[in-house]
Amino acid sequence: MKMPMEQCLVDDFEVIENVDLGEGWFRLDVEAPSIASTARAGQFVQVRIGSTDDPLIRRPFSIFDVGPEPGPEATMLRLLVQRVGPGTRAMMQLSAGDRIHLMGPLGHPMPRPALGEDGVLLLIGGGIGVAPLYFYCRELAAEGSSLKHQVLLGARSSALLIGIDAFHKIGVETHAATDDGSCGFHGNVIELLEEKLESFSDPRQVAGIGCGPHGMNLALRDIAIERDLDFSISLENYMPCGFGACFGCVIEGPADQPLRYRRVCVEGPCFPVRELPEKF
Repeated sequence: MKMPMEQCLVDDFEVIENVDLGEGWFRLDVEAPSIASTARAGQFVQVRIGSTDDPLIRRPFSIFDVGPEPGPEATMLRLLVQRVGPGTRAMMQLSAGDRIHLMGPLGHPMPRPALGEDGVLLLIGGGIGVAPLYFYCRELAAEGSSLKHQVLLGARSSALLIGIDAFHKIGVETHAATDDGSCGFHGNVIELLEEKLESFSDPRQVAGIGCGPHGMNLALRDIAIERDLDFSISLENYMPCGFGACFGCVIEGPADQPLRYRRVCVEGPCFPVRELPEKF
């Protein structure tokens, strides 16, 4: 398996636009053809702001979109960012013409499950986890894929359903779950998933990919294992380097496989649920 650093680029790129999405979220559009043209859904970039060592460590961000369309002609990279610390606050202050230091694309793309004509792929997201799922849907549309897919998004309230409008605009069947019932299903996205699964008579007709907060990922793993479903989960572990050198993002590997520990940034970030440990 190739190390991500053998295939990625490290350089400064120009910011095209910084779009305020409200509730502490924003979208950063960057002119980065050398990354955008090769990026796949599920991959990520490592970001550093400015020329100083503050913050010292790059931060990983899933690729939200590339434009104008996914594929070798793409020139623009889009990142979905939530303001949580000094690094993201600095990113929020970037304007058109500013420079941003990126390394990527890193990690492996999300899988394409083998489903029959009646099969449906469920994409389950929460918080920043919506980013790679949107890119995944954009790829399917650009390829003219016949894979049937639905998106399930969860948040505490309708105001925090970041990205839901983007899914609607590209025509993806999208269902929302909110803790306060302000939009869609009244409850969390895992409860919505359980309700949705009851509509499938044959578990072989459904596969899934999830990406979201740690608690959501754990619950998703347990449901998939219990029901024997073909699900994968994209992890959002802290990745100090992003290319496997620091071993700061490792998870325990399956006992019957040669890798005792696997680096989320290199062997992942998306793993089949059966390969995930009870605690990850």
